Amino acid sequence: MAVHPVPFFSGALFARMSCFVYLPSSYEGSERAYPVVYLLHGMYGCESSWLTKGNVEQTLDLMMTSGELRECIVVMPNDGGYGQGTFYIDWYDGTGNFEQYLLHDLVPYIDANYRTIPERAYRFVGGYSMGGFGAFSLALRNPALFGAAASLSGALGSAGKLPYSDFSRSDWARMIGPQKGDYAKGYDLALLSEARLADDNRPALYFDCGKDDYLYPLNVLFQQHLQQIGYPHKYSEFEGAHNWEYWTMHLPDTLRFFESCFAKSDG
Repeated sequence: MAVHPVPFFSGALFARMSCFVYLPSSYEGSERAYPVVYLLHGMYGCESSWLTKGNVEQTLDLMMTSGELRECIVVMPNDGGYGQGTFYIDWYDGTGNFEQYLLHDLVPYIDANYRTIPERAYRFVGGYSMGGFGAFSLALRNPALFGAAASLSGALGSAGKLPYSDFSRSDWARMIGPQKGDYAKGYDLALLSEARLADDNRPALYFDCGKDDYLYPLNVLFQQHLQQIGYPHKYSEFEGAHNWEYWTMHLPDTLRFFESCFAKSDG
């Protein structure tokens, strides 16, 4: 089992980018194809965050060895590297096409250069904090690409519902434009989940949050929203705060959820 730094070019950002790719132990000695899991980092983080702070390599090794998680390729990308965090969306003001970079540069590069199963049923995305928002946004906006998404302590609120004073003091206007505009609505998780409700290919959703996390109220509200509209999902809450102790401890819950989704896809 090994993790490799992988450089690639992004046409969406016109930049040289890099990610880390975890390959299971059987990869080099086989010719079979593997499912892919994308793990996104949070604000102030980078492509190495899961590795250096989240114990991800050891967790993957243990879970694949024990059979809790089937062998799969795990990709840890950068969010695009702008400012303190891009939220994995294309910014309204033209700063960067951070969603397109993932959809049209990273995913095709991984599928072209590794033996993947290039199907939504075997391609999932998860993340913590800002990456939790990114995972849900990417999957709900692109259900033909991602079959499941998971969020740990995710920033699952709607920028369109922020108090105006908070919205105007942040980068949100640069990201999504007018707070009540159509562009902002295109990245509103509540609206996206409603739009996907009748879709046969709606992504499976899992999320959890610590009860001492400052984002806990947002996770509770999003859980209530999904219940109200009848969107199938799995939600858990645990003791813990917004930190690497929590994310390291509960990454296995996300991976077990992904394994259950792989099993359903197996038929």
